[in-house]
Amino acid sequence: MNESLTNRQIAFVIFGVIVGYGIMSLPKNIAENIGTGAWIVLIGATGIAVIFTYVFTYLAYIHKNKTLCEYSEILTGKFISRLIVFIYTVEFFLFSSLVIRAASEVIKLNILLKTPIWSISLLFFIVIYYAVIKGLRVVGRICELYGFVIIIIMLFTHILLFTQGELINLKPFILPLSIKTYIKASVTTVIPLLGIEVIAFIPFDKNNNKKVFKYGILMTIFIGFLYILVVESCISVMGVDTIINYHNALLATIRRVDIEQLQFFRRLDGFVLLIWIMAVFTTATLFSYGTSFFASKCFNVEFKIITPIVIILSFIVSLIPKTTMEVRNILDYIGYLAIINGGVIPLILLIITKVRRYDKKI
Repeated sequence: MNESLTNRQIAFVIFGVIVGYGIMSLPKNIAENIGTGAWIVLIGATGIAVIFTYVFTYLAYIHKNKTLCEYSEILTGKFISRLIVFIYTVEFFLFSSLVIRAASEVIKLNILLKTPIWSISLLFFIVIYYAVIKGLRVVGRICELYGFVIIIIMLFTHILLFTQGELINLKPFILPLSIKTYIKASVTTVIPLLGIEVIAFIPFDKNNNKKVFKYGILMTIFIGFLYILVVESCISVMGVDTIINYHNALLATIRRVDIEQLQFFRRLDGFVLLIWIMAVFTTATLFSYGTSFFASKCFNVEFKIITPIVIILSFIVSLIPKTTMEVRNILDYIGYLAIINGGVIPLILLIITKVRRYDKKI
C-alpha cells in the first residue's frame, strides 16, 4: 500500500502535529519566561525548529521510500536502530495518550461540566482509531482540511484581539536582559514547536522533489509567526502580570473581549475551542499513527492488528494520572524527550550520512 504524501500534505502534517494542545497555555508559559520579549524568543525558537525541520526532511529526502526504521538500520546497524525506533515509540505513545487526557479535562471544565473525563477520552480515541486505521494518506488529507480551517479562524481571531488590546501592554518590546537569557529562553520555548519527528514515519517518493524543503521550512516559519501573533495578541489584551495567572491563557483572553460589531460572532471562545479541539485531534492522530507504525516494526506485527491494541492501551494510560498537574508534569518531561527525538537523534543520523557519504551514493 502506497502511503506517500504530497509536498503540501507534508507541510500540513507539520502544522497539524505542532499546533495542538500546547497553544492553549503558550501565552502564559512564554510570558512567565521572558515577559514582553516573547516575540524575540519565539523568533529564536522558530530558527531552531527550522533547522530540525531541514534535517529530518533531508534524511527522508535522501533515503527515498524509506522511513526511520529502514534508514537508521542502514546507518547505525540493527540493534541501535531498534533502540532508536523504541524511543520514538515511547514518546509517541505517551504523548498521544496524555494529550487526549489533558484535552478532555479542558473540555470538561469549559463545555461538558457533568461528563466524566473517561467518556470524553473514549470518544476521542474511537475517532482517532477510525482515522488511523484508514492509513497515512487519509490522515494527511484530514490535516490538510483541518489545517486550512484552523489557520483561517486563528488569523481572524487574533487580528481581532489586537484591535481590543492595548499597545502599552506590549512594552517594552525589548527587555534589557543578557543574550544568554534570551538564548536559554529560546531553547526552552522550542518545545511547543517540536513534533517535526513525525516525518520519521513518512516515506518520501519520487514525487517529493526538492520543493518539499520549501514547503516544510515555510510552514515551520509560518507556525512561528502564528505563535508570535497568538502570544502578542493575548498579552496586548491581558498584560503580562495577568496572563501568567491563567494556565488556559488563550481561552481566558478570548473571554475577556466582547466585540459588539460582530453580532453572532461576539462570543469567540466557542470558535476557538472548536478549532483547538480540531488541532488536538490532528496532533493525537498523527502521534497515534506513529505509535502503531513503529510498534508494528518493533514487534513485527501487522499494522491493522496492533493499532487497536495501541489505542486501548493509550486509553488505559490516559486514565492513570490522578490530577491535572500530574498530566502537565508528565507532558513537560515528554517535551524534553521530544528534543532528543526531534533534534539530537536526527542530527546524529545526518552526521553519519555525511561521514559515510551515503547521500553521494544515490
